[in-house]
Amino acid sequence: MKKKKPTNKQIETVISNIIQQLQVIEQKVNALDNLIGLYFEWKKDTDKFNKFVQGRLKELQDKNKTGDKQK
Repeated sequence: MKKKKPTNKQIETVISNIIQQLQVIEQKVNALDNLIGLYFEWKKDTDKFNKFVQGRLKELQDKNKTGDKQK
């Protein structure tokens, strides 16, 4: 059985749904980002957390550099 090509309206509907879902995801990510920021501000651990993240980023960058050299 031969598949029918989707109509422009069907394609438009699917793309519109994807855009809406992405907007919902973006809103949730922003809400989580704000919540985590407020938590660290409340715990007064912001500086400690930033140092931790910077350390981890440096480790990952160093690991990626050594991985690139091995290829």
